[in-house]
Amino acid sequence: MEFAIFFFFAAVAVIFALVVVLHRNPVVGALSLVASFFALAVMYVLLEAPFLAALQVIVYAGAIMVLFLFVIMLLNLQHVAEPVTRPVQQFLGYTSGAAFGLGLLYYIVKYAVFAKLPAGPFVTDARTIGIKLFEAYVFPFEMVSILLLAAIVGALLLSGRQYQKREAAP
Repeated sequence: MEFAIFFFFAAVAVIFALVVVLHRNPVVGALSLVASFFALAVMYVLLEAPFLAALQVIVYAGAIMVLFLFVIMLLNLQHVAEPVTRPVQQFLGYTSGAAFGLGLLYYIVKYAVFAKLPAGPFVTDARTIGIKLFEAYVFPFEMVSILLLAAIVGALLLSGRQYQKREAAP
């Protein structure tokens, strides 16, 4: 039964992730990403990792998604008419996407190292994760924070807003 529930929430996460990628409205995409994060949190609970589930909900579904929604709202995106695409362009797009997906599936099936996963339960207590995060993985942790900051600054710069300079009063 637990196996079926796990794969149900895995399917929910994949469906909402597809909505994130395929929907044209960025707010709907961001909210779908939140739903995908919640499905992932349920999967963590089913894998007996409640601390990771709580972090998933608090950090990703809470803080980072609120930040993304603020950035989306600040950009004030208007609906732009889509350029007309020719059938040849659509065919090439679908074909290259399918080829990429098949190549990715081939790579996963052929080179995945499922046998090397640890057999025992994962360590999920906060102390051990904190020690690993800030000792062994401090550089990747900081790089992710810089990457998020750069993405937000880039989104604001790409929005193209022009701010007027205030003139000093005499």
